[in-house]
Amino acid sequence: MGIFKKLLTGITSSNVMGKYGTLEDWQKASPNELKKYKENIKLGVEQKTVPKIILGSFLMVEGKGEEEEGERILREAMDDGVENAERDYSAALAYYYMQKGKFNTALKKDKWFPKWIEASEKCVEQGYKNAESSLADIYSACYGINDPEFENKVGRIVELFEVAVAKHQSLGALNYARFIKKILSSDEYRQKNTPNYKPLEEAKPYFLQAIKDEKGTQFESSAYEAILWYYVDFMQREVYDALDGYASERKLTNKNMNKLYKEVVTYLKYCGDKEVIIQKSVTSCAAQLELIILASELKAIPSLHEVADNYVWQVSKKHFQNATASIPKEECLAEMIAYFVEHKEELVREHEFNQAFYDFIEKRIAKV
Repeated sequence: MGIFKKLLTGITSSNVMGKYGTLEDWQKASPNELKKYKENIKLGVEQKTVPKIILGSFLMVEGKGEEEEGERILREAMDDGVENAERDYSAALAYYYMQKGKFNTALKKDKWFPKWIEASEKCVEQGYKNAESSLADIYSACYGINDPEFENKVGRIVELFEVAVAKHQSLGALNYARFIKKILSSDEYRQKNTPNYKPLEEAKPYFLQAIKDEKGTQFESSAYEAILWYYVDFMQREVYDALDGYASERKLTNKNMNKLYKEVVTYLKYCGDKEVIIQKSVTSCAAQLELIILASELKAIPSLHEVADNYVWQVSKKHFQNATASIPKEECLAEMIAYFVEHKEELVREHEFNQAFYDFIEKRIAKV
């Protein structure tokens, strides 16, 4: 969550900020540096040159057992109407919860949760930067599909994300796309027959906007990675659709898969250290589809009918729960590849196989 930059309410001088530190400074500080910041902040509070709220924020971020005192200071500042107190309370508690690994559905039971939500809602009312994006993240992390309150909250989550997207807030488009992909378009949510269900395709415009919104930020590679996993999901759906088509003896095609593959290639180089693993998943989906298509062609040949069936049955047992394989998958694959190599000219006249398939074949042959 990109919701906190500086927790220094009322202080603008760079010299003063250097003395007391910012959230980023506190995060990176050594134990000795943290000790010095704390001494400076406490002295500033005593001398009334530093708002007490900064001490509250520091104690929450420091995480050295004084969080109760930090929360109390921040809460009292809100109750007293101190300027920007809601912003600092919301940001400091969010950081504390993430550091403690509490940013999940169990957090609703935390004693500070109601006040945190109240503060975060007021941040939205008061127009703070990235407030809608931050609150949408909080709600979407803390309320799961199976929570009784989820249906009452999902409208608010969508509303907040849509405002965040319109304002091009940090992580607004990216996290909205992720929320649609993971939650609103899931099979589990679809089965609830709710009007809030969204098809996976609706996430794509937000993934694309995220790439633009996060350009040059620390989240740029995350935006590229996210849209690539979105494509992988669609590729897997193409594979599952082909399995259904094989069972119903429908004519199979790789047209959609090839289109997806071409789009994926344009983004791969931007996703940092995840490029290799994503490339592997993408190639695997593309090659798997072609193998199912090959099996559907070979099924028409009496001597290979059983081999083709046995191979496809073992690709996804979920699709063929009542089928019992009698030939090991690797043995089926070997026979299918051998036939393809021998009858390639004839087979490619019927179907244009993609490069991922040929790469797979080459690796298999080299391994043998």
